[in-house]
Amino acid sequence: MGGRDQGTGGPSRIGAFTLFQVGGLGLAFWLIATFLWHITFGQGASLPVILFLDQDFPALLIALLLLALAMPFAEGKGFGLPAPRSRIIIPLVVVFGLVAWAGHYLLFQNYAISRDEEVARFAAAYIREGLFARPIPAEWEGYRRAIMPEFFSPFGAADYWTAAYLPVNSAIQALFWKLGDPNVAGPALLVAGLIALWRVALHLFPDRPDAVWVTMLLGLSSTQLWITAMTPYAMTGHFALNMVWLALVLRGGWLSHLVAGLVALVAAGLHQWHFPPIFIAPFILWMLLGRRWAVAAFHILILILIVIVWAKLWPGFLTHVLGPPMDVRPAAGVADKVGSLFERLGDRWQPLVNLTRFIAWNNILMVPLAVLGVAAMRWRRALKGQEIALPLALGCLAGCGLALAQGYGWGYRYAHGFIGPFCLLAGLGWARFRPAGMMRPIFIALAITLVTAGFLAWRTHLFVAPYAASHRMIDASKADVVLVDPRGGLFVTDLVRGRNGVPGRPMVMNLGMLTLDQVDKLCADYVVELFDRAEFRPLGVPLARWKLGRMDALRAHMKVVGCDKPVQPPLPATLEDAFKAAGDVL
Repeated sequence: MGGRDQGTGGPSRIGAFTLFQVGGLGLAFWLIATFLWHITFGQGASLPVILFLDQDFPALLIALLLLALAMPFAEGKGFGLPAPRSRIIIPLVVVFGLVAWAGHYLLFQNYAISRDEEVARFAAAYIREGLFARPIPAEWEGYRRAIMPEFFSPFGAADYWTAAYLPVNSAIQALFWKLGDPNVAGPALLVAGLIALWRVALHLFPDRPDAVWVTMLLGLSSTQLWITAMTPYAMTGHFALNMVWLALVLRGGWLSHLVAGLVALVAAGLHQWHFPPIFIAPFILWMLLGRRWAVAAFHILILILIVIVWAKLWPGFLTHVLGPPMDVRPAAGVADKVGSLFERLGDRWQPLVNLTRFIAWNNILMVPLAVLGVAAMRWRRALKGQEIALPLALGCLAGCGLALAQGYGWGYRYAHGFIGPFCLLAGLGWARFRPAGMMRPIFIALAITLVTAGFLAWRTHLFVAPYAASHRMIDASKADVVLVDPRGGLFVTDLVRGRNGVPGRPMVMNLGMLTLDQVDKLCADYVVELFDRAEFRPLGVPLARWKLGRMDALRAHMKVVGCDKPVQPPLPATLEDAFKAAGDVL
């Protein structure tokens, strides 16, 4: 192997063949361990495991095969790249933002699949109207939990529907909604985050434009970044604001640190306040090691302010405006948050499958190069606060170590805010162990990642399409009320939602959260239709076997009283559409 690496710059250099070989073997062993732990010896199939088998496992197999085939050809300069100046980088980043915006409509069919995303859009709708919550119409108060099954705020819950998450992500969407399209919010944040990543890379590698390009190309080729930006998830905001914060801190000066503090405060209000402190805390340690006492003290005060504002003042404000907690106990306190994190770590820690998803949805060389970035660290300098790799690595370790069960997510979304640090560590590893300008391995990795990205985008579209079609079918109903019987379908309860975040006609409810008397009253007072496995299974919604005897009794009663009319597909608008629906058999 050493013969293949000759001429790469001396004993401190690592050849592309070795990089591909060791990186590929490491990822292969991780993939095998994931399969053995979660599939061979696993108990049950959680959603991340289902998505792992459907998306990540084949994608990584493809990537590892291509990596092995490319190994003999990995060393070399590749194509020449211009200096990473603004006139090149900014248009490139904007193009990726436009791709993410178009992808929401093409890939996701203008549909947010998870309850997390729907709740964020729900809050954006009432914030756009200048409200802090959606007042529950009097006629629907008795059905409020069937209409909003989960992720609702307990504050004033008897009279208001309010998202359980903090408001900043929804407020950003509401702002873009006012400007024309809330789905521009994610792509705009993606663009901001990538530009900030570029600024940080320029600061770290002033004499290595190739390392700047490596950092940027890893970020631009992150399938997780640009597909998540197609959704209302708050994670794109965490990536963007983390990078903006770091760019400001590295720029230095009291004004930059002051603005960075404001950015951290805003980031903590995106959806859950604990994410920015996990990112910021290692940099405070770095400042303390470097004896930058005043700066460290300022950012410690910012962390304290984050807890005061979002864990104390915000719940108090909601109590004052909306009323005391109802229906469920509040979970906005500091003790609740910390307790919830430790409970989930102890009960549902899933490091292998979550981090395998993270690896599969990013550039195939990102993690191997990031490991080199940690290896490049000079520990004596690090303990004096002179190595930026230390806080970057500690943050990545924390982001990956807290590998909590996430449910939906394209990649591992809880580590989303650390994709930037991973790319920067990779740039540090490249600058330390690779000769300047020898870019061919990165271009090969880009080509491999482009193949896997296409596969993952295709699988994502196929997964989302049945739910999007089911939502369109429900939304087109002319009934007053549509009752969703979720039995027989995976996460079908997430179809209980309004139109563009606003509950209305038809009012969609979860049948499993209604009593017999409530069903009788709905059937007597409204035109009611039923949406169950007979409708959503032919659309391709994955099978899930639920045994709920109470719902069997409800359905039997509805049949007796003649209140089980199914939701019908909308009639074709034109004769041409009718022929297409009939398969052009006439």
